[in-house]
Amino acid sequence: MQNKDYSQLLKDYKAKIDELSVNDLNQDQKTICKMILDNLTDQSQLQNVYQFLMQRVKVGFRFDIAPDINNKMISILKFNEDKSFNLNDTQSTNQNSLIIGENYDALKNLLVVERERERARA
Repeated sequence: MQNKDYSQLLKDYKAKIDELSVNDLNQDQKTICKMILDNLTDQSQLQNVYQFLMQRVKVGFRFDIAPDINNKMISILKFNEDKSFNLNDTQSTNQNSLIIGENYDALKNLLVVERERERARA
């Protein structure tokens, strides 16, 4: 990439955002991305912030509203040793673990279980 000044680079990034498909970002989301780039306090971070925003689009994260939690129900979880994993296990064959899923409630319940586990340790 050529050595461009900040304003030209900002203009190029905004043009690239405008070129994105509506399936990736709708018009409101494009406006938000451009606003984020416009309001950077540290101009040296322009490229990093742009790459961060575009990575979220490529990975599949969206800027849509998160699902609401159903406050009228309660979930009861039971520990299953067979399906459990330990991030501190040095013998683990998995170098990196990332949980991505559409089951938002299950992921929220994992947070509750972990908080309870930490309270029990204290």
